[in-house]
Order: sequence, then C-alpha cells, then structure tokens
Amino acid sequence: MKRLFATPLMVAALMGGSPLHAQVDRTPNQIELVETRTANLNGNSWELNFYRNEAYTCGLSGNYTFFVMEPANNPGAESPLWAYLHGGGYGWFDEDQVYQTVKNLTQNTWNHEESFDDLINKHLVANTMSNDEVMDSTLTRRIQEGYRVLLVSLCDHDNYAGRGAPYPNNPNPNGGERQVNGLQATMAAMDYTVANYPTTHVFAHGTSAGSLGAFAMSQAYVEEGTYLTAIVADSWAFTPPRIFDMFDALVGQPGYVFNGGDLRTDGMDKLGYDYLGLGIYPEAVIEGGFVEVPSMFIIGEKDPGCGGYRNGILQAIPQAAAAGLSNCGWQYDDLRDAIANQPDSPHVFDLSPTADHVETNRQNPVNNRVDNFISGVLATDPPHPVFLPAGC
Repeated sequence: MKRLFATPLMVAALMGGSPLHAQVDRTPNQIELVETRTANLNGNSWELNFYRNEAYTCGLSGNYTFFVMEPANNPGAESPLWAYLHGGGYGWFDEDQVYQTVKNLTQNTWNHEESFDDLINKHLVANTMSNDEVMDSTLTRRIQEGYRVLLVSLCDHDNYAGRGAPYPNNPNPNGGERQVNGLQATMAAMDYTVANYPTTHVFAHGTSAGSLGAFAMSQAYVEEGTYLTAIVADSWAFTPPRIFDMFDALVGQPGYVFNGGDLRTDGMDKLGYDYLGLGIYPEAVIEGGFVEVPSMFIIGEKDPGCGGYRNGILQAIPQAAAAGLSNCGWQYDDLRDAIANQPDSPHVFDLSPTADHVETNRQNPVNNRVDNFISGVLATDPPHPVFLPAGC
C-alpha cells in the first residue's frame, strides 16, 4: 500500500504549537519509483532505486529526482543513512533575465532534471572512483561501512534552500509556473527514504552548494523537532555579511568563481525566504546556543569560492589583510569564533591552509578528520532521529 505523509504544517497544528520560523511545507506523496539497477564491484553488489517526485519541477525542465543505494549485499537491512547533497554552485536570473552564476556554468547546467545516469556518473562514481580504482573519499568510506546512501538532485540551482517561492525573473522557456523547490524536494526525499527503508542514524553531507543545503535542511528539521545525527558541510557556508563583502570585492575578477550580478539583492531574492533576517545561518544559531545537531564545517584556504589563493591569482582583500588573515580565513572567522567560544561545542571548524575546494570528494587527510568527527558523535550514543509521522 502506498504510504501517505502528513505535512509539517499539519503536524504543527495537531501538536498545538507554532514554529519559531515557518516550517517547510512539502509532500512525498508524488514520489514514484522509476527504475532499479544493480551495481557490482569486487564481489559486492548494491541495489540502487531511482525515484522522481512529480510534485516539484526543476527551474527550466523536468522534475526533482533522487536515488537510494542499499547497503552492499544486504538490501532492506536496518542501517544508518548518509544523505549526500552534491555541489553545483549557485545561480539566478537578474531583473534583465540574464543568468548570473559561477563562471563555467550557464542557466542550463543545474536547472534541468538529473537522470539516473547523471546522478550515478557525475556524483556517485566521480566521488568514489578514480582511474577505475576505488577512491578513498568520505562517501566511499560510508559505503564501505554499510551505510545506506540517499543522493538527491539539484535542479533549481538554489543551494537546496528553496521553499516554494516563485522563481524570480525566470523566462520559463518551457512554459508553466516555476518555483524554487530545492529544500522542499530534498526534505521530501529524506522523509520518503526514512519512512520506507529501515533507518538508524541519519547524517547529511554536502559539498559546495550542497554544504549550504545540508545546513538549511538540518535547521528546517529542527523546526519540527527532528534532529539529524550530524552534518558535514564541505566548502561553503552562509556567513553574512562577510560572504557579501567578499563577493562585492572580487566578483568578475580572474580567479574568483562568480562572473557578475548582485548576491545581496537578486541572489538572495531568488530564495524567497529571509534566511538572513531570521538568523538561519551557522554562526547565528551557534551563538544562540545551538548544540542539537553536531556540525562540521570544512574550508580550504585555496578555495576560490571564498577568494582563496589557488595558483596565486587572488590577493587578500583589504579587510582580510588588515586582520592578518587569508580571504577564506576572514570570510569564515565569525563562524570559527562562534564555535571556539561555545562551551563544550559539538561543532567543528576545519580550516586547512593547504586545502582547496571539496576535499572530502577526494583521497585526502580531511577524510580522517571526518571519521574522527563521526566517531565522536556516535560515542555520545545519540538517539535515532524521529521524523514526522506518516499519515494513513
């Protein structure tokens, strides 16, 4: 029998409570299984189930998709869940309908449906294999440890943060009303997976754009009284006002990731939700005493996404130079302070002077530090997350 789900707003009403912030209204009820495949490697087999959620359209064409990868040789086993949110930068249409985004991308890069092959080849294989050999990445280690993997798509180019607002300035060449649905679709995929696969602990791992999504999702679940076991956010975090200051100082320069546009206005308007004004960003919640979801933030000082010094192209902006910090060190220094000043903080700020962008997707010493973080979390014997109850 197909399972139906209560929406967050329904649950809030039933509980007689009012959320601190607006909860994410979403539905898994239009999720359908599209295809099942089996992957084989070194004597092991993994079942992969590919789903499409017809409730949520992508920015330009298609729908949100995801797949669930079962533990090796043991589909249906009770296991921890590792939700992986892949990267892809960020983009928005400005008031002239010009698409502003990372330099090597266009409006067509992350605004269309991701196929089963896309998710497997671009995000599973690319982040676990190198030269036809198993690569020792963070994702590889979780698969080897028997985790179930949820791998979701990015197709509104919204850092997985959209809550259903209209997609501003979108020319809609394929017709139909477009919304920004990244957070809704990601949480619907998580809800569906936990309800339909036996699950113990639940982790979220995001890289680049996905790191912003992992944090946004964890906070959205907090509003419902659901606490993920932990998150790993590799290579991007929303750190106002410095993230805007860095953008303004470097946009369009060689070595920086963004070509143009205005991140403070058009860029934030795309999400249709006041994350800044509501204080839904890492240092704000941590300074407010947030400890319920241990969070590891990984930053490399070479990362061009925060003005890093990869290849010596970008120099420190005046504010960073005055503080005696690299651009990346300066952009994230308030987050570092928030964690350092929180007594017995469960959070980790991992800034490496030799690291670049999304090091957890490569064979790199940071993967050992991620392992240590996870081991520390599990050593506290955290309860299994309790998700919203399913309807009948």
